[in-house]
Amino acid sequence: MTDGLRLTVLGSGYLGITHAACMASLGFDVLGVDTDGRKVDQLNAGRLPIYEPGLEELLRESDLVSLHPPLTKETRKLMGDENFTRMKPTAWLVNCSRGPIVDTEALVRALDAKRLAGCALDTVDPEPLPDPHPLRGREDVILNPHVAWYSEESMRGLQAGAPAEVRRVLSGEWPVNVVNRSVRGRNRAGL
Repeated sequence: MTDGLRLTVLGSGYLGITHAACMASLGFDVLGVDTDGRKVDQLNAGRLPIYEPGLEELLRESDLVSLHPPLTKETRKLMGDENFTRMKPTAWLVNCSRGPIVDTEALVRALDAKRLAGCALDTVDPEPLPDPHPLRGREDVILNPHVAWYSEESMRGLQAGAPAEVRRVLSGEWPVNVVNRSVRGRNRAGL
């Protein structure tokens, strides 16, 4: 069913790479584009073919485009009129990242003009969408209330993870998931 379908993953961080690996296991031809200027090789470790810069070409070739970049001034409204025009009219857009990465008005125009087959959105801009809104009630739009992450397993992990991290820090250990690893050499007072 997925043989020959090309998925472009936009954003090569942990979530983008993990999503790409899952989709590749289902038979998708997965390609990636990095958008945030980080060194791709260190993040990706060769698990995903990354094309930089190559978004325009990949949009033209992709059957699915899955968004996973951080929200920055460069990625805000990245998916707008220009990039929707580049996509196949049979392609789908998936956004599980941040709502403002997609220009909502441009998305409505693309769907109305049949420049896209559809979209699946776990997050939108504005959030929540007002009711009524042109994206609501459409056959070519799947809206999720920003809970695509939810499962019983993820809730157990969330409930166990945060207290475990607090326990680690209070016992003098470093947290497992340090966002800013450069602070590691500092003492507890931050000096």
